[in-house]
Amino acid sequence: MENIRATAEKPLLSDLLLKTDPPMSVGDVLNRTDGVYFCIKNNDSVFLWVNENFARLVGQRPQDLIGTRDSRAAHVAHDQQVMASGVPLLNFHETIQVPTENGAMADLEIVTQKGLLRKKGSTEIIGITVCFAKAYPDASREADDICKRLHLVPTGIGGYLAPGPAGDFTLEAGALPPRFNGARGIYSANYFLLKAGEFLQLHSLNQDEQWFFHQGSALRLHAFSAQGIYSTVTLGSDVAQGQVFQAVAPHSQWFGAELLGPGYALVSCSLAPAWSKEDSGLPTAEQVERLKDAFPEQAAIIELLRQKPLKNGG
Repeated sequence: MENIRATAEKPLLSDLLLKTDPPMSVGDVLNRTDGVYFCIKNNDSVFLWVNENFARLVGQRPQDLIGTRDSRAAHVAHDQQVMASGVPLLNFHETIQVPTENGAMADLEIVTQKGLLRKKGSTEIIGITVCFAKAYPDASREADDICKRLHLVPTGIGGYLAPGPAGDFTLEAGALPPRFNGARGIYSANYFLLKAGEFLQLHSLNQDEQWFFHQGSALRLHAFSAQGIYSTVTLGSDVAQGQVFQAVAPHSQWFGAELLGPGYALVSCSLAPAWSKEDSGLPTAEQVERLKDAFPEQAAIIELLRQKPLKNGG
């Protein structure tokens, strides 16, 4: 990559001083603008420049990133699509992985703008500018506000719940499978919110539970069937990354959920026939051990999801 040097007659744009108090250069502004993450890449997704916020977010220094190719295949492919289209992209919701304080990786929901970098004096596209911000910059406070507005209360097995619409028609016991011990409403629905650091404990239901994603970080369901089948699905807004807006937790299976990123996830859940307290069950200690024996590769997540949550008072 060719080095660019300022001259006495023409300083670099990043060195030009703005009339702030005290004066700040354009480079200062781009580096220190709160909440904005900015980078410039060439048409092969090599970083030409990143601001300090961007580098900090991905756990590196600007000088370690500049001159290297973006290693995230999905984002490189998306860069190529935008450049091939010749149309800038605005308000694109996507998910990126960022390092956490303990060295793990977590999903972060962002809103991205992608501009086209054209060759000087030409219409040829030679790169892309990427500017993004966190979709939920104060997610913890936002989660508390949602709980207050929707009257969500702790479930006792993780997360927060509030009843939603319910049907006004009753299904008699004879019209239902034998696993139901009496009549039920035709359907019920509820809001459910899971905060960062929390999880939904392993439990089972007599009904299929339909999940519908609304907003926040991605949420992963884990389900274990009596036939020895483990299934998982990630609910979220980034369809390009394989996330889905709706999923089903099958009846009579042990299942639980974890949050993949910071903040919270807000979903709705619907059950038909309507849920009754008798339709839920928690595994015994013996059942958990048998489950870990049947699914040894998922033993760690089973152990996590069998713990009784502490954070929400459940």
